[in-house]
Amino acid sequence: MTGPASRSGVPEGAHPVFDAHFHIGPYGTQAFAGRRVTPIPDALDHASGADCAAYLDRHGIEAGVIVPTYLDRQEAAFEYNALLIDAVEEYPNLYGGLWVSPLPQVESLLHATLDCLPHPKVRALKIASNTWAPYGIDPSSWDRPVQRNMERILEAAGGHGLVIHFHTGYLPGADPLEFDLFLQRYGSRATYQLVHCGEAIAPAFKFVPRFPGWIEEGFDVYTDTSIVPGFAPRWLLGELDRRNLGFARVLFATDSPWGFFPVEYWKVAGLDLDPGAKKQIFWDNAARLYGVG
Repeated sequence: MTGPASRSGVPEGAHPVFDAHFHIGPYGTQAFAGRRVTPIPDALDHASGADCAAYLDRHGIEAGVIVPTYLDRQEAAFEYNALLIDAVEEYPNLYGGLWVSPLPQVESLLHATLDCLPHPKVRALKIASNTWAPYGIDPSSWDRPVQRNMERILEAAGGHGLVIHFHTGYLPGADPLEFDLFLQRYGSRATYQLVHCGEAIAPAFKFVPRFPGWIEEGFDVYTDTSIVPGFAPRWLLGELDRRNLGFARVLFATDSPWGFFPVEYWKVAGLDLDPGAKKQIFWDNAARLYGVG
């Protein structure tokens, strides 16, 4: 461990923790629904690598994968890729997932990002198909430029052994059931971390029953426990156990600063699981997947 944790951190003597998905890059103040909103206080906004490293230290987290914060403007997340590279090069316990997008208007930024690969501390590529409007996750909604760019992303992930972090949730373009259409076409091309286990109540109703089926169909898929309501990880683990699939594809993550560490931690730590299963979710699965430790 990194030393005694705060009251909101990992209890002393507990299993090590790997945060498999959290953010770098300030969100700041944005326009939303006709208002200017500042949902994250400056002190918690992960504006730099130092902020991300301090977050890990504050909560007693051993290591984690950071991905760029994304805004309505696609270019902003690409700009945060440089911030991410600086952070993972400076802090040994930070690993990176670069932002990528297949949208034609950012094609040159995509090419520049992929040209940075391979990088020893980059272990993932981050995609948020909820930002692709008017396109969705269904490949039949893509025109030729989007398909070409997506295939470049998949080629880079497969060629460099990177995990693709795919946002799942309630917004159009992230509906868990539409991942069936994507995986049937491209599921064999890469390893996927389907982030958030559905994210909210209604999409979790779709995600949890489907996820074990994707494993049984042979897709190299993982999910994480970040920001989804607490019933979903409990339900998912029960379904995996019932189907004798084990817990090797479930990761702990916080999505910080959007997730609140004590809530995210106890969502898993409070489950009626044996200590070995909890250690697997909190550390072993992610350490194996991302080649850490």
